Parts: sequence; C-alpha cells; structure tokens
Amino acid sequence: MCTAIIKKGADLLYGYNLDIDPQVWDFELIKRRDLFSVGIRVGSTLYYTHGVNANGSFDCLPYMNGEDIEIKGGKRYRLDLLCDRYLRGKISFSDVCDILNNREICNAKGASMHSLLCNGEGDALLIEPGYGIKKIKDCYAVVTNFPILTALEDYSNPFFGKDRYDTATDILKSSERNFGYNDMLKLLKELKQDGRWGTRISFVYSKNENAVFYCLNGDFDNVGRWDFR
Repeated sequence: MCTAIIKKGADLLYGYNLDIDPQVWDFELIKRRDLFSVGIRVGSTLYYTHGVNANGSFDCLPYMNGEDIEIKGGKRYRLDLLCDRYLRGKISFSDVCDILNNREICNAKGASMHSLLCNGEGDALLIEPGYGIKKIKDCYAVVTNFPILTALEDYSNPFFGKDRYDTATDILKSSERNFGYNDMLKLLKELKQDGRWGTRISFVYSKNENAVFYCLNGDFDNVGRWDFR
C-alpha cells in the first residue's frame, strides 16, 4: 500500500508515501550526499526501491495487486533490479529506455510490482510488467496499488488504493501551475494510512530546491529537509 505522485509545473515534484508493515518487510531510510532512498532488504541483499538521487532521477516500486503475469523468454530484465540500478546511478534514463526497447521487463518470482520512473527533466515512464510501458505526457500522474494500463472489473479491494488514486487525481486535476512542495506534502498527508500497513516514510523532491522534504510515521508536523550537494 503506497502512493506515488509526479507533478510538473512551475516546479518539478516527485512525491511518495511508503505504506508498509515492518513485520513483513525489513526496510530502512538511506540519506547520502547524492541519494535519498528507501532500501528494502531481502535475505542479505539491500535493494534501493523508492527514492531520488542528486540528478533528480526518481523511481519507485509500489506493489501492483492483481494478476501476477509470468514473463517467459531469455531476454528478461527484472523491474526491481532496473529501479535499484537507476537510483544508484549505475544506468541512465537513456539506458533505461534502451533496456525497455530490447528486453522484456518482468517481476521477481512471487511479486507483482510496477514503477513510475522519471529523470531530472520530468521525462516519466510508467512500467507495468505484463501490461506495458507508457510515457507520461500529462503534467501529473498517480500510481497506487493496482495496474493502470489495463482495466479491472472490480476496484473495491481496499489494498488497491483506488480511493487514494481518485483523491490525488482530483486534487491534481484542479491544481494550479504554481503547485509547490508544501502542496505536495499536504496531499501526501491527506493520503496517509494508519494501522498495520501505515505510512512509515513520506517524501517530496523539489527540483527548484534541489532537496527532499520528508517525514516519518505520518508526522507531517515535523518535516525534515535533505539537500543534495
């Protein structure tokens, strides 16, 4: 249960709510001079899954409930590895596009994830293994926990987050061009979750500020700032 948002206007903004059960997932917040990211540990490996680096490269890996589509064939590339390598700066946005053009994107076995992946200029891609890839041309986009590139018969499952998706898109649809990072924080606050799958980390990247604004455990009264330098 997570929410990812991009908004392009007078500022370029990337926002994310990490809704996660710490009893299920071993996660940590990573803050470096060149990177702000969530890391999720699986076994002995730490994967960078949701974040932004000093170049303004953003991606996320929220759960995509629904059918787990098996991708067969030898030219496969796992989405979680693509996100990890992109955040770490090991591959560029251009490299990502080459990979998407030449490889079949798949999920790790037993997982169903999708991603918003963007660069520092606002070029954005929605990647959904089994459903396709879409260039985001609108000035905003929202992803929660159901596939966007296919129509479902029933969106009532609370883990899909259709209510969060609808709330965010309605607000962004009527927002002004000068929608800023404080507005994005206010929106994330409205979308935060409580309980077992509550919101543990919220962050907003602002290109104008070249900084990330973040809070922990849904405490939007205590927002920190992380400057890239």
